Amino acid sequence: MKNIILILITFSLFLLACKTQSKTNSKADSIIITFDKKSGRGINPTYSLKIYDSGKVIFEGVKNIDKIGKYQKQLDNKTIKSLKQNFIDADFFKFEDEYTSKIMDLPTTYISFSHDNKTKKIRDYYGSPAKLKELEKLIENIVNDSGWTKIE
Repeated sequence: MKNIILILITFSLFLLACKTQSKTNSKADSIIITFDKKSGRGINPTYSLKIYDSGKVIFEGVKNIDKIGKYQKQLDNKTIKSLKQNFIDADFFKFEDEYTSKIMDLPTTYISFSHDNKTKKIRDYYGSPAKLKELEKLIENIVNDSGWTKIE
C-alpha cells in the first residue's frame, strides 16, 4: 500500500513538473510583433514577419523581394528588449487602429505589438505618424539584415 501511494505521489510530481515546463516554454515563444507588407498594384514587396519573445524571427517572402519562401533567424535578448522598449516609448497602444486615404493602389503595412496581455494591430495605408513609420523602419531593417536561414 505504501508503495502505491509513493508511486502516485511521484507520478503527480512528475506531471506537475511537466506542466510547469510547458507554461514556461509557451511564454518564451509568444509572438510579440507581427509585420505584413502588401504590395498594392506596384512592384513593392509582399511579405510577413513574426518576432517571438524568445528572439526567433520567421519571415515569409511572397513576391517582389529577394527572399521568397520561409526563412528564420535569431535575435539576441538585447535586440528584443530594445525593440519592445521602442514600441513602448512610441506609445504604440495609443496609435489609431487604421491610417487610410481615398488614394487607391498604395502598399499597405499591418503591424501589431503584444505586451502585458494587450495586443494592438494597426493598418497603415497612408498618413501615419512619424513615430509609427520609425517602428516600421526598425522592422524593415531586421528584414534587410543578414543571418537568414531558409526553412521552406
